[in-house]
Amino acid sequence: MKRLWVCILLIFSVLIISSCKKNKEEVIEINETHPLSLAPDVEWALVTDPYAAYRGDIDWNAEITSHCRRGDILQVYAKSIDKDKTVWYKFEDGWLPETCLSIYSNRYKAQSAAENLKD
Repeated sequence: MKRLWVCILLIFSVLIISSCKKNKEEVIEINETHPLSLAPDVEWALVTDPYAAYRGDIDWNAEITSHCRRGDILQVYAKSIDKDKTVWYKFEDGWLPETCLSIYSNRYKAQSAAENLKD
């Protein structure tokens, strides 16, 4: 009878230990996808318009520097407000107005929202 209990405890111990290692590996893998994904001081933007034009400055008449499309996830570098009280966000390729974006506190929230855009 004691042997049976020892075997059962041993099996449960192995199962618990193996499941703990598996979860730790998954967390490491997620964090390595983008080093700033969960940084508390970094915001992420999801482009919600079908197409949007980056501007060289916070002005609708500013030069277009590049384009992006719906579903793109971008790291926010800065935020500013123009004379018309439009909020603009700075990205690697230029400035976009808040009207074509949704802002998130981490990259994973933005990715989840992007998946919902496809529905």
